Amino acid sequence: MRSVWFFRLTRWGVFGLGAALAAWGVAAMFEGWDKIQIERGWSLFIAGAVALSGGVVTVAIAAALSRLDHALATFSLQAPRVDAPAPAPVISQPAPAPEIEPPETAPPTAMAPPPGFEAYAPKRYVEAEPVEVDRYENGGALYVMFSDGSVEIRGEGRVRRFASLSELRAQVNA
Repeated sequence: MRSVWFFRLTRWGVFGLGAALAAWGVAAMFEGWDKIQIERGWSLFIAGAVALSGGVVTVAIAAALSRLDHALATFSLQAPRVDAPAPAPVISQPAPAPEIEPPETAPPTAMAPPPGFEAYAPKRYVEAEPVEVDRYENGGALYVMFSDGSVEIRGEGRVRRFASLSELRAQVNA
């Protein structure tokens, strides 16, 4: 097991490095503020801000290590006490459960939605007219795609509707 002094040294070391990083970040931001008109000033100011935030995070990690150290110290001091032997457990036979026959019910079937279902149901459960999603023209025909996946071809005075794009491709390839 890790020795206690090393763990505490590590905790304080992380805290010291985080504090130093935050202090150097503030110093870099202060130094870059005077030269902000030059590109180097912006770089120094941004690098200082990054160092400051990294230092604050490192100090937070040191605080978490400190809490962990206190928790480990608390739990290591609490050894289980053995005053008297534990009584032997009493084993008893449980009473047999009465046999219950399951109630006779019809197999589950699809139920009709309650009245007014459309007002509260998500839109995917309510059947509505398909909405036009996309349209484009190719070869003198207008192709219209709908939200339910169907495709409609309008051209030469007639309209043909296909249930899906794959059905349209099968018709064209046939």
